[in-house]
Amino acid sequence: MSMLEEVEKLMLSAGVSLNYRIINLSGNYLYVEGIKSVISLSTSEMFFGLKSATLKVYGNNLKIKYLDKTSCTIFGTINRVETE
Repeated sequence: MSMLEEVEKLMLSAGVSLNYRIINLSGNYLYVEGIKSVISLSTSEMFFGLKSATLKVYGNNLKIKYLDKTSCTIFGTINRVETE
């Protein structure tokens, strides 16, 4: 079982709903699962619609390395990640 699967199992057993997953690797790569829509993209801000929130990524030289219907990988200097 992967680390993410183990964390998900623990969260679900605690009654926490996981509508999205975010993994920040060293502030240079961000992996996101659970995307429903792309709201806006620029080299300093990227906003994504999630099931019940908005994901906001702030940084410098941000680029999409991978994007499909529900997930993406962002590369650059990631300064801050917020959900509303």
